[in-house]
Amino acid sequence: MDILLAIVVSLGAEVYVLRDRLRIIEEMLEAKGTISRAYVEAYKPTPEEEEGIRKDNDAFMARLFRVFEGALE
Repeated sequence: MDILLAIVVSLGAEVYVLRDRLRIIEEMLEAKGTISRAYVEAYKPTPEEEEGIRKDNDAFMARLFRVFEGALE
């Protein structure tokens, strides 16, 4: 079970990073109509965006670990 949990956490972290980068790219395309790697790397969210990101992260983690709730009981 420990190995499976480690795999899920590792893959979940990778998926979340990809989701975050995709969000930045989508926002950049919407605002500017173009993208650049430098902008994606330098992007700093506003406090309001940080709150939304935190809520999205919390929901993602809850969905990710919901599978293990039944297995641990």
